[in-house]
Amino acid sequence: MGNDFIKMNQGINNWKRYLFSFILFLLFLFLGSVGYLFALAAFAAADGNPDSYFDLEGMVGVNVDPVYDFVFSNLTYVFWFLGLFLFMRLIHKRKFKTLVTPKEKIDWKRVLWGFGIFFALVAGTSLIDFLLNPSDYSLNQIKAQDFIKLFLFVLILTPIQTTAEEVFFRGYLMQWFGRKINNKILLSVIVGLIFASLHFGNPEMNYSAFFVGSDYILSGVLWCYITARTNSAELTIGAHAANNMFIGWFLTMDHSAFGKLPSLFVINDIDPKTSLLWSFVSLSLFSYFAIKKFGKNDHFSTPGRTAIK
Repeated sequence: MGNDFIKMNQGINNWKRYLFSFILFLLFLFLGSVGYLFALAAFAAADGNPDSYFDLEGMVGVNVDPVYDFVFSNLTYVFWFLGLFLFMRLIHKRKFKTLVTPKEKIDWKRVLWGFGIFFALVAGTSLIDFLLNPSDYSLNQIKAQDFIKLFLFVLILTPIQTTAEEVFFRGYLMQWFGRKINNKILLSVIVGLIFASLHFGNPEMNYSAFFVGSDYILSGVLWCYITARTNSAELTIGAHAANNMFIGWFLTMDHSAFGKLPSLFVINDIDPKTSLLWSFVSLSLFSYFAIKKFGKNDHFSTPGRTAIK
């Protein structure tokens, strides 16, 4: 129990404190969203482009440089980090790193392992899809300086975005719900569905609510299960960053949460069924490799019970 990530016994973690910290977290989410909208509106007014403006009714920037829209939207996750850091220290009386690992230090080798393996899997499945359907892809007609700018922003900001989501879903929520739920699969399904549902508003859902939604559910559930089986969120922190960074650098499309970025390639024909298939392949292989190498069967038990696999 003392070294169990889900059944975290460091600090004070009763339901009243979790409820209080969650309500305050919603306030930080609101502040982050307001900050994003103000930054976007200010940029649209000062960017020197007469065609760009902030649509107050739609709450969107029109004809705003998509790279800077991407920057402002990702800065909202700084509020996630700030909120979670404060809540852990002031409300739950424990260190922020307990949302990542129960050990004394974060194992950055695990994070890099998760990043490297998942990046290779996503790159590999994308290459196979390109070889099978070359007409679905085309080189993006972009300027070199625009891609370099995008590359740097993705490199810096995307890990902030993905790590903020991981420590909230795979750390905070799994530890909260894990206080009462002793079955790893059930816990993974519940938190994974919450993770997926908050992505159902993404523009990609316009391609197919069922297949794209299933993609989000698959990712959410398997990443939660990997976290429970490996006793930390380190691997999924790396994998989530790898997924989003690969997309940001290499693939752009219409109706995307990333926007029309100056990525290297444009996907011309979106097939949600095929995309779900490749996600299933990469996520399943990653789950197998992660659990085989780092999986533990002696965690996530309660006194008097054997460990639940």
